[in-house]
Amino acid sequence: HITMKKLLLSITFIVFTLISYAQPSDATVIKQIRKNFRIGKIKLENSFNNKRQEGLVWHYYYWKRFSVSEKDAQGITTVIHSGVSYEKHNGSYTFDNYAVITTELLGMKDPNKDELVKYFNANLSEYLGGAYNDIVGEMPKISIPANTKFNWASPDQVTFTSKAIYSRKISDIQVEKAEHYYETMIFKGKNGKWNRILADEIEGKKKVIGKKAYNSSMKTLQEIDDEKSASAAISSLPYVLDPPVFKSDKQLFYYIHEKLMAFAPQEAKAHLYKVLAKSSFESGSILKGYVQMWVDKIINNLKPYQYTYCQYPKVKDEQEGAISFYDKEMSKYVRYRGVEENGTWKLQEISYYVPSQDLINRLAGKVGNCDKKPDLTVKEKVSYKIGDIVNIHYSNGDFAAEIKKRDTNFDNRYYITFLADGKSQWMNDDQFSPSSVKKETHKMGTVQHKKEAKQATFKIGDHVGVKTRSGVMNGKIIKSTGSKLLIKWDKAGYQDMWTSPTNLIKL
Repeated sequence: HITMKKLLLSITFIVFTLISYAQPSDATVIKQIRKNFRIGKIKLENSFNNKRQEGLVWHYYYWKRFSVSEKDAQGITTVIHSGVSYEKHNGSYTFDNYAVITTELLGMKDPNKDELVKYFNANLSEYLGGAYNDIVGEMPKISIPANTKFNWASPDQVTFTSKAIYSRKISDIQVEKAEHYYETMIFKGKNGKWNRILADEIEGKKKVIGKKAYNSSMKTLQEIDDEKSASAAISSLPYVLDPPVFKSDKQLFYYIHEKLMAFAPQEAKAHLYKVLAKSSFESGSILKGYVQMWVDKIINNLKPYQYTYCQYPKVKDEQEGAISFYDKEMSKYVRYRGVEENGTWKLQEISYYVPSQDLINRLAGKVGNCDKKPDLTVKEKVSYKIGDIVNIHYSNGDFAAEIKKRDTNFDNRYYITFLADGKSQWMNDDQFSPSSVKKETHKMGTVQHKKEAKQATFKIGDHVGVKTRSGVMNGKIIKSTGSKLLIKWDKAGYQDMWTSPTNLIKL
């Protein structure tokens, strides 16, 4: 049997347990809110429980949402939305924290929709975000739906829904046209004008209008902007004369080196742009990324370049389409690469090592290891065909020959037959030049040969001097064809040589 005393103790324990586990009352919550919000009308809203884990320990919370509102003299009501949390400790709840506070202004005048659309169109890349890089075709059509609600967080910040219709490249082969809806937040600056946009596309609200094939001629808004920006940058460079037509790669390389040595950065940059190869550009005036990098590298370090290189630097190495110049100390070098393009030579790359400050200090103002001015003249390329008569150049004179055939593997190599003696051989065209001699005048026994023989004042057995590249060498005439004389040299070890009487000197 339970005594009255035990029954009373049991009831007291149950009541105490219920009270100690009871969640904060509305009065307790309001009292806590008033500690932070002294004025304004408090409205308690829904409540909920949640929990979070830290390691092996669980924490339990009670949340109560609320709002505090107050109307000013202009009739604008400021509503602050927040929440307050209590954490459960040993069977009781204690104040923990406030939720993030958001503010709403009621009674604000809606902004002018036309002004907003105008602002968006003037700042499309900011408004459209990543989509801006892929939009093609006509400009986006932006609007604000008729039933849009404007939510003011402050007199300088408002959030609402906006709509944009545009065609976007969605793959390498397809363009999609659709209506897109954006949760849009805009801000005013100190001058009271809109100056910033935050817009996020609302998931699930996009409405596809149609799709079509994509082709590379379709420029995105970003590409159009980049092209305008690049063109403006080039237009802002100082005026410089157009480069000459370069007949060789070396003419181009020395020309650019001269400009880099002579001009300030902007003028030097203008000269560089004038000679860049087509492959240097992404599209229009936009440089490819790696080209922009090396152009910037040398222009931004132009003074060190001018301090450490000679006007006519020594050549480290060269080959078709490339050359490397040593610096004054011959410790570092710069490499130029070019390509033949549309009848001239164009620049592909300058590979430049930026010198250390110590090297700059050592070489600035010093002559260093410089070279003389190079001869950049280019021999005119002559095209030969079968049957042409050419003069073959030897140290002892020129000999007429007829081109019989052309090497199919090397376009500068020909099979020729000498008109005087009918001998044939393969030769490169740098050993001969066009001839005005007619083929028939060189046949053995023709009037021409008889004339030459009549004019000759040398005979077999004469001791003569022969003009050669090495000077005059002495020898004896041992045979004659009329137009040519065979010389036996006085010095041993030299092979007998045929020569023309015009190359002989009487001794």
